[in-house]
Amino acid sequence: MADQLATADDLRTLLDTPDLDEARCVLLIECGTAVVQAAANGQRIVEVVDDVAEVTAGPGQWLNLPQWPVQAVKSVSYNGTPVAAGAAGYQVRGSRLWRRCGWSTCPGDLNVATVVYTHGYPDGAQELQLARSAILGLIRDVVDNPAGLKAESVDDWSATYSALSTQMDGTPTLRASLRRQYRRR
Repeated sequence: MADQLATADDLRTLLDTPDLDEARCVLLIECGTAVVQAAANGQRIVEVVDDVAEVTAGPGQWLNLPQWPVQAVKSVSYNGTPVAAGAAGYQVRGSRLWRRCGWSTCPGDLNVATVVYTHGYPDGAQELQLARSAILGLIRDVVDNPAGLKAESVDDWSATYSALSTQMDGTPTLRASLRRQYRRR
């Protein structure tokens, strides 16, 4: 299952439509989550436990992990050799790993460090509220207008819809807010 920053019940509650199809809700939420995470510098945002990352490590002391925020590091190996945690091995500093002797014994070496770690925000964390709100805002109009109509009318009734092609992209202001909230610190 793809990442979801909101639930089908959240969408049903927002739209006051308790009979909305589960599969349709999930699909829209997954699509909205992808849009939000792309706007957030490609970060998954949601908590991922025991994710495995292979990171190219050079002679420097710092190793940037690709996803953040980092909650915990379970294990690190360098070229297949386990690296201990603590003063003799690596230390976690924010979303990076620091190693006193660097990550390579030979300048110019680029080897692979394999890191098993937990990153993102746990379900229900306050930090996820902006993303959750953004997703619900992006998909709410799509539910009532799956065909992407600009306007429709029947007899004396008419409705005009927002432009759905830009709806799922989000506004520039929304994208900027997501980048600010979820950027690497």
